[in-house]
Amino acid sequence: AFQSTPHSCDSPMNGHYSQCDRVGCAQNTRNMAGAYGPGSEYTIDTTHPFDVDTEFLKNNGELSGMRTTLRQAGRQEVMEHRNCNRAYLAKLSDAMASGMSLRIT
Repeated sequence: AFQSTPHSCDSPMNGHYSQCDRVGCAQNTRNMAGAYGPGSEYTIDTTHPFDVDTEFLKNNGELSGMRTTLRQAGRQEVMEHRNCNRAYLAKLSDAMASGMSLRIT
């Protein structure tokens, strides 16, 4: 499964975020039937390279949404992160404006 998850954190101390929400508001391809897996029966065939784009949507300077799109050979799957509460995402605005980085594991 492919998963994308924003996590809110308390303000950093000496540039280090020590208290972060471990759960976040995840969305993954496990909940999207036929979206992602090995083989041509999936929209994104993981036996071949694919592209991942993540957009951070703003409204009046605050983070208001996140959209992750997987693309391969003219096909795509989009994770809109609609399960993320807008107030939760807004808490990430200052951290992102200060240079918080994206981590991919």
